[in-house]
Amino acid sequence: MAISLMEAYLIESLRPNYSYEQVAAQFENKDLSLFEEMQSDFSLLQQLYDTDKALFKEAYTTSYQVKFLTINGLKNILRMRFGIDESQYELQEFGAYNVPANVETEKEIAALVSSNWKIERNGDTIHIFV
Repeated sequence: MAISLMEAYLIESLRPNYSYEQVAAQFENKDLSLFEEMQSDFSLLQQLYDTDKALFKEAYTTSYQVKFLTINGLKNILRMRFGIDESQYELQEFGAYNVPANVETEKEIAALVSSNWKIERNGDTIHIFV
């Protein structure tokens, strides 16, 4: 299942503050007022929820793959989803190198990036590149 980078950003902005059940209830009632303080347009997620509730639930609760992931998108997802700040690795034009990641985090990142990205383990770190 693949979602857009913007959908991933919106999910990651909601996830720390709201459970899936809270978010799904808001989308089910088409009431986005709970998220007003976040000053983002969540209508894109409303559309995803309305189109495919199972896909939305999987993306919110377990994992997703980002379509057309850019290097800046990777940097932001590493920070938002995994708490890995850019100061912890080397960001280059075509990848992120020496990213601190255990095997579980590596698997989650591998599921997240599209098939044109490669991941190589280097001790306690990974390289993620195209």
